[in-house]
Amino acid sequence: MRPGVRSSVAIRDRGFGFPRTLAGVRIAILESVRLLFLGTGASGGTSGHGHSRRLESSMLISNRATLLIDVTRDFAVQGERLSRIDAVALTHAHRDAIGGLPALRRWWLANRAPEPIDVFLSEATANIIRTRYQRLEHCRLRITAPGDLRRVGPLALSALTVPHAQDPRFPTYAWRVSAGERSIVYASDVAHLTPELERFCAGVTVLVLDGAMWHRRLFSHLTIDEALPTACTWPVGSILLTQIGRSAPPHAQLQREVGALCAKAHAAHDRLAVKI
Repeated sequence: MRPGVRSSVAIRDRGFGFPRTLAGVRIAILESVRLLFLGTGASGGTSGHGHSRRLESSMLISNRATLLIDVTRDFAVQGERLSRIDAVALTHAHRDAIGGLPALRRWWLANRAPEPIDVFLSEATANIIRTRYQRLEHCRLRITAPGDLRRVGPLALSALTVPHAQDPRFPTYAWRVSAGERSIVYASDVAHLTPELERFCAGVTVLVLDGAMWHRRLFSHLTIDEALPTACTWPVGSILLTQIGRSAPPHAQLQREVGALCAKAHAAHDRLAVKI
């Protein structure tokens, strides 16, 4: 572990007992940030049994305020247990990242939210949303350029453009979210690792990274067995893989093989709760 990298992470499998601490890390005590993986699958979801069955990728970050990253086409299911969403951050305008906006509106109405939800996104993503959806009274679109600093309660967030889609209408963001000394980078859709992304991730507690392809290549996503050894050298506390696609082995086998490639890396699964 490089100096200055905080690695205080505890993981709880929802419904499967007490938190277990990852190798080489310790449980944070005060003002912990909580991560909940609402989905860890590829576009359209990933079929399988148990932890290998995955909804489209989305995550909730909580620390006296609640930030939802991406609103998937599975949000009607993913949002059933959610009682609070203070803001949303969108990575890009593909349907697996914004296709749940109508379901978010139904959630907003059912929960009688007093005002629209702040939605942080690129201008290009906002343009596509305005074209695609008519009922947006539940959203307050907050255009965020790379380098802009936004706040949601104690959470501070900023964006970096990362390579993903070839179509220029779909620029894609990785988001960095910080609360005090604890920080997360969420980079669920990445075509290849870049020096800019490495610098953006420097010192974070957790990097949530695109784990879409396994022993196969696709122009828009990482081949994780090739990319993970490089990402493992980055100055981050832990790496959790999401966006896990159909080429991955069953979850237990994937977990073993990921750990063999990088001791600080783990495959996430739906409803995985993490405290940092």
